[in-house]
Formats: sequence, C-alpha cells, structure tokens
Amino acid sequence: MGKDSVKMEGIDFTGILQTLGMQQSTGTLRVDGENDTHYFIYLDRGRIVGADAFPKRVDERLGNILVVQGYITREQLLNAIKLQKATKRKLGQILIKYGFVSPEVVEEALRRQIMRIFFKLYTAPIKKYVFDSAEKLDDENRMIPPIPVENFLLEIATILDELPLIRKDIPREDIVFEVSPDFDPSRIEIVGSQEESEGSPYKLTSLEYHILNLVDGVTPVERILITSSYDEFQSLKALWNLKKKGIIQPTREEEEIREALQKVEVSRERNWKLVVGVGAGIILLALLGLFFSRLHPFYTYFKDFTDYFFFR
Repeated sequence: MGKDSVKMEGIDFTGILQTLGMQQSTGTLRVDGENDTHYFIYLDRGRIVGADAFPKRVDERLGNILVVQGYITREQLLNAIKLQKATKRKLGQILIKYGFVSPEVVEEALRRQIMRIFFKLYTAPIKKYVFDSAEKLDDENRMIPPIPVENFLLEIATILDELPLIRKDIPREDIVFEVSPDFDPSRIEIVGSQEESEGSPYKLTSLEYHILNLVDGVTPVERILITSSYDEFQSLKALWNLKKKGIIQPTREEEEIREALQKVEVSRERNWKLVVGVGAGIILLALLGLFFSRLHPFYTYFKDFTDYFFFR
C-alpha cells in the first residue's frame, strides 16, 4: 500500500462512496471480495467513470454480451480480441474504430456491466476497501461519461428495496419460464407506463413485451437477462411482473425440480429434528445413569431414601 493509499475500515460501501463523492476524490477504490475476487471503481473528482473486476474483466463480458445481443458476430469478436492483444487498446474502442458497433451501444453495454459490479458489491461479502488517490486518472480507466456518485447510489437503493420481493418468486437465475397456455398474444396492448399496465394481463409496457418475446420454455433467466437490450435489473423486474400477471410460468420440469427440492428440504428438517431428539434422549439417559451410579455423590442419599421407604 503506497503513501497515497488509504485503507478504509468501519464504513459500509455506501458511506465510502458518499465520502469520496463529497470530497470530489480522484483515484481508484479497490474492493477485495471472496475467492480472490477484486473490484475496482474509478472516480474522477467524485464522479464514477468506470469499474472493473478481476479475474473476469469487463472487456471479457462485454464482447460476449454484444455477441448474444446480436450486435456483433463471434468471428468479429475474435478478430477484435486479436487486435486488442496487438494494440493493447480496450475492446470497446476497437469495436467502435472498425465500425462493428456504435459508441452508444458500447457505452450502454459498459454501463450495464458497471451496474452489475455495483450490485455484486452490495450483495457479496467484502474483506476490505483501499482507496488509491491520484492527481489524474488514466484514460484507460474512463469507460463511461462521468456520473455523480449519488445517482448510482439512488439507482442501487431502488434495486435493493425491490430485489428481495423479486427473489421470492424468482429465486434462481437458472429457472426456465414458458408462456402460460391460457394467454392469448393477439390481445396484447402496448402501454406507455407501468401504472397503465396494471389491472390487465394484456396491457404490457414495451419492456415487458420485449422480455416476453425472449421467453421460450428453453432459455433460462440468466440468458434472458444477458440477451435483453435493457438493464439487467429492469429485465428481471419485467419477468417478475409477467409472472405475477400469470402470463409466464415455470416449465413443468422446473416445477418438478422445485417440488423435489422442497421434499429434500422437508426431509432434511425432519432428519435434523430426529437427530436432535435422539441426541437429547441419549444425553438425558447418560445423566440419569450418572445420577444413579454408585460413583455419584448423591447416590448414598438416594439409596438411604429408597431403603427407608421401601425396604424397611
């Protein structure tokens, strides 16, 4: 840790970001997580301009996401990676330079990845924080236009408020959904806001309609979130809304898996209670055996008591 590095302890992640934002700090906040995962948040005068994670870099995810979303082909990605190794430039810069994608597409994809990193930082166990201050941030760490810290915190706060409710209905990202057989797609009406869509299963926002078209009874939730051209949390919330309206449902295979998991959980709980009960019984018998043992200090008094009343 260098002379310009500060180890930050006793403050939560929100507090650290708020402090760096108010102080208009420039530099890199390094966050050490579990399994040797390290996160890096880049700030310029208190504004967030980028984030990365190791061992899996943003660049690695960015290329795969653009392929899945259909912006580039696998061959174009491989060619861009070769150029990246030769030039040491960022993957997004190369994709833009050679006309594979527009700057707006790269910027939005990077922003989504940065939000994913922030989400991880709020939900994963953290070991320590270290802030390395700098007079000027390296250009290679500038990934997105500067965003005030409070804007990011507000967006994350919204996610954290709603996520527990969503996770009750969609607990895993490997779940596969299918369109309910009773749903009639010909009756769909696209409305402008979430408020307008409430009250009728056939009134959908453009986001919900987009996500509905990705539900095919084969693709898991995780893949849908990557394929969607919208923010990951927005897409997950849209799936949740579709499920609440009864438009989509887990496939039969998913229901069988869920029922099997429930049975295993019930069986595990029953076995645990049995083990605890048997263990308690063994301990009680051992204590009683000790109490009635000739070696126990109360044995003499107990024997005298029983002899007096029963064997006089």
